[in-house]
Amino acid sequence: MKTITEVRAALVASALVLIGLTRHGWAQTVGSGAPSSTSPSGGAQTIALVGSAIVLLVVLGALVKMLDLKRRREGEAVIVQSQVSDAVLRDPSLFSLPITPTAHVPLWTGTPVIVEVAGCVPSEDLREAALRVIEREASHLRNDVQIESRIEVVPTMMRRSA
Repeated sequence: MKTITEVRAALVASALVLIGLTRHGWAQTVGSGAPSSTSPSGGAQTIALVGSAIVLLVVLGALVKMLDLKRRREGEAVIVQSQVSDAVLRDPSLFSLPITPTAHVPLWTGTPVIVEVAGCVPSEDLREAALRVIEREASHLRNDVQIESRIEVVPTMMRRSA
């Protein structure tokens, strides 16, 4: 993934290349300043060059917008993940258990946030309690949350004392 600084540097370099090409193309079409009727394709070259520059700028602009959207959506995922993790740690029956929520926010809006919960618990009751806590906290943050449980029940698991 490229950072915004790298994208900006690429944008500046592309703009400098386009300016150089435009100057070169303009020098070929204008020539020595005398009216020229020898090259009718000179105007077409300039139009193609300017069109290419516009297309390149639009593509680069779209790329910058997509990177910015991705950065914002990753920030939303971090917020959801940290809030859900804090809720698990605040619950006295769950704080010593190895339960790890991981949030994934898709790039496109309108698609649900996916919170994947992994870990091990010693009983089915604790598994259900963990899922209730996670669902409650996630629903307070966003209304479009989908919980994917990967919590395993391991009856032989020893609980650490608090």
